[in-house]
Amino acid sequence: MILDPVYAILYNKVMVRIVRCLALAFFFLTGFSLFAQNFREARIFVQPVDGSGAAGDYVFFYKQLTYEVVLQYYSLVRTRRLSDFVLRGSIAPYTGEEQFLKDDPLGGYREEDTDFANTGPVPQRPIPRIRNTYGRREFFSWETNGGVYFFDTSDQDNYSGEPKDEPVHVENDEAAEDSGVQEYVFTLELANSMTGDVISKQYLIYRSTDAAVGELVSVMVYNMLINIPDIEADVDIRDNWLYAEVNALWTPRIYSGQGQSIYLVNFGVGLSAEYHFLDFVSVSLGLQIVPEWVYDHRDLLLEAPASLRFVFKPLEYVLEPYGGVSLNLSLMGTTKPSLFSWFAGVQFGLKAGPGMITVDPRFSMDFTRSSVSEGGYNRYMIQLSIGYKFGFFPKRAGLRDY
Repeated sequence: MILDPVYAILYNKVMVRIVRCLALAFFFLTGFSLFAQNFREARIFVQPVDGSGAAGDYVFFYKQLTYEVVLQYYSLVRTRRLSDFVLRGSIAPYTGEEQFLKDDPLGGYREEDTDFANTGPVPQRPIPRIRNTYGRREFFSWETNGGVYFFDTSDQDNYSGEPKDEPVHVENDEAAEDSGVQEYVFTLELANSMTGDVISKQYLIYRSTDAAVGELVSVMVYNMLINIPDIEADVDIRDNWLYAEVNALWTPRIYSGQGQSIYLVNFGVGLSAEYHFLDFVSVSLGLQIVPEWVYDHRDLLLEAPASLRFVFKPLEYVLEPYGGVSLNLSLMGTTKPSLFSWFAGVQFGLKAGPGMITVDPRFSMDFTRSSVSEGGYNRYMIQLSIGYKFGFFPKRAGLRDY
């Protein structure tokens, strides 16, 4: 067979450009998929507050905790099963600093740390922790001899109970004199949902729930959650709404007309998109470039296959039997292929990285006879493609359940 050199040169240039464009698109979209889907924010479950507090305190703290989790841009879920971490609060009557004198590696007091009766109001391990930042100073109050004194915590000598500067004296007011008001301790813990291990614990001592207490709860939640890292997403790549796929094609063809011609060394490239509108049914639309060699006529075809697929997901695999119709257009005008052809096949998918490796055998026939200058012929086409498919927009986003 003698080929027209102009067609041969055009064919080679077109195929090289198409392969380059598809390779660039593949690496770009694969990189985007890796960046967008590998990590997610932590899911937090707020457990109902328990303990023995005043009426209304349980609801106040629970609402404040859930509000702060959402306000600080974490995912709030309704059940512990769906969560990564649990915030749990409890209320107990406050009985004095000795209430925390126990071995508490998470920030409570220890018996050997301090003797409150002799050293003054500034503990060695204050709860909550002292934060003298941005010009802000922390003070501890101590009531003695009918007055309230405030001690500056920025001085190490305060642990001796003798501050360097004169303490600020505040005359007793109605609130200070009302020492009979019951005080409570709100304890907040952050625990790992999987193991139950407590990651962080903080305390808040209060008399009544008001705006000031709400602000302190906000600080507690922020301090606990700020160091939680992004979590690697554990999303099944088989459960997405949309997929993109790039393929390398081997398409041997048999032409039957005045004689029979077989073209085995026939390779092409393809790109397709697939939409899963149901868990077990999807539609696919693609474009592929394949060569055509009928008798002495060389051509390049643009095919646009559209298919309906049934999706099965056994074990770690995806199995998609399908059937569809392809639109066929000649790019070089040397042949007149049938405008439409039908095809049937099955695609096998195996999870690999952020997507799936696919193997796709297919058989196809024309609806009408194709033709060249010598006459008409029928085409029988076998296609075997190997590709990579990656998904977008996970279906299981409902896990973020506010």
